[in-house]
Order: sequence, then C-alpha cells, then structure tokens
Amino acid sequence: MKLYDILTSSFSHIALSGHGAKTYLIPEIPRKTLVRAWRAFCPREKQENVLALIDTSFFKNGKEGFLFTKDALYIKEPMRRVHKFRYDEICAIIYFQALSTYTGKSSVSMEIDTRKVDFKVNEQLIKNINSNALNEMLQEIVAIYRPDERKEIQKELKDSENQIAHPEHFKPHKFKNGDPQIYNK
Repeated sequence: MKLYDILTSSFSHIALSGHGAKTYLIPEIPRKTLVRAWRAFCPREKQENVLALIDTSFFKNGKEGFLFTKDALYIKEPMRRVHKFRYDEICAIIYFQALSTYTGKSSVSMEIDTRKVDFKVNEQLIKNINSNALNEMLQEIVAIYRPDERKEIQKELKDSENQIAHPEHFKPHKFKNGDPQIYNK
C-alpha cells in the first residue's frame, strides 16, 4: 500500500465532527490554506510534495498541526518550532490511552521516537482529533518505510513486555483502571 492510499483511507476518520480540527488531502486543500501551511511547516521543501494536512490551529489557517509530505511528517505545536520526522527514520510510535479512576477522564499521550530524538506530541494537538485513527495511520506509514525490520520487531515484542507500539501492532495500549504502566526503551 502506498503512502497516499493510506492517507486517503484514514483521513476521513481523523477529524472529530464539531471539535474544530480540519483534515485536508491534496487536491482538496484550499489554495490559501496550502500556501500558509507550506510556509509555516516546510518552506524549504517543494510545495508539490505536500500530500495532506491536519489543521489544529484555532483560526483554521493551516499554521499548526500535522503536515504530511512524500518523505516526512512535520509537526507544528502552538507557539513552538516545527519538528520534522522522516518516515524512514521513525523507530516507533508510542501511544498511551489511560482512564483515570479518580477524575473519570481519559488521557492520551503520543511519542514519536527516531534514532536522534524522542518527541512527545503536545496534548493540545491530539485532543481535538481521533488519536486512535491517527496512531493507526502513523503505524501503517512507518511499516511501509521499515519493512526490513518486521521480523526483528516481532521478536522484540515476544522477548519483552515493553509498551511500545511498533508498526506491526496497530492497537493502542489501553490501561485498566488508570493504573500506571512503565515501559522501557
């Protein structure tokens, strides 16, 4: 499955209706939004490489959220700099979903691990989108670019009890009763 096919099949499930996040796929991205997003996220890359945008900005101007290009994922948080993650350099997507027994609220956290850096995605970016669908889509994308490691990942998952969501396992980690879980890298 190609990158654009994964984006096409998954994007309709990412935006939650009425919660403000907008999802756009090429060629349906409005020209003004595309130009703003391209300038905010990746002005050094060719504008033709942009494939999709998850706009989480307050004014829906395309200046914050997730931008998908042919080679990389760009993440722009409110009041922060842009983070670039090449698909072939992503080692794992760590995704946690917990329910607090004290408050009754669920919390979600997501981390993108590369060879160089571990990046925790800001909760503001993922609170207005379907984070399960985003996680599954990212797992599928990473699986395309790292097919040589599938056997190694399966062996590692059998050998350890780490709570790392590798490309082979698309289901999020759900913790019972909000109990804290510890994972090792």
